[in-house]
Amino acid sequence: MRLNVLVVLLFWSPVLCYASEECPNVKTSLGLIRKKRYLVFPDGSNVVLTMSLVKAFMTHAPSGWNIALEIDVLFPLPDEKFSNEHRRKKYHRQKREFWKQIENALNYHNMNGRACVLRCICESKSHLAPPGMSLVHDLLRAIFTAPLREEYSNEVSDMYSEILDPNFCDHVQDCPFSILHFILTLNKRKY
Repeated sequence: MRLNVLVVLLFWSPVLCYASEECPNVKTSLGLIRKKRYLVFPDGSNVVLTMSLVKAFMTHAPSGWNIALEIDVLFPLPDEKFSNEHRRKKYHRQKREFWKQIENALNYHNMNGRACVLRCICESKSHLAPPGMSLVHDLLRAIFTAPLREEYSNEVSDMYSEILDPNFCDHVQDCPFSILHFILTLNKRKY
C-alpha cells in the first residue's frame, strides 16, 4: 500500500510543478524565462517598394509580347545604431526625399513637379477619408502630410518653404493633374 502511494506521489509531483506558475525546485519564475525580442536589421538593409506596369504589344506576329515598366523606391531600414531621438527627424527627412523624387520624376516629363507635390499636400488635407477608415488613405496621409511644428520647420523650409504659410493651399498651383486623384482612382477601375 505504501509503495502505491509513493509511486502515485512521484508520478503526480512533476505534473503539478509544470501546471503551476512556480516550482519549489526552480529559483526563477517561469514567466521570467522568456526574454524580449527585438527586430534588428543588418547594416545597409533596405525595403524596396516596386510598382510594375505590364502592357501587351498589339502585333500580329509574334504574339504574346509584353512591355514591362518598373519603378523601385528604396527606404533604408534602421540598424543597431538607430535611436529614438533621431526617429522623427529621420522620418521627415525621408518624407522630404520622397517628395523630391516625385518632383524630379515629374520634372523629367516636362511638368512642374514642385507644384504637383504642393497640390498633393494640399489635397491630402481635405480629400482623404478620416484616419482608420482606409489603409490606402492612411498611407497617403502619412506620405503627404506636412510637418508643421517649429522643430521641423528648418527641415522643410530649405526645400518647401511654402508649406510654412498657413494659407498656401489657397494659391493656385501650376499642376495639370492631381496625383492623389490618380492614385485613388487606380483601385476603382474594372479590369
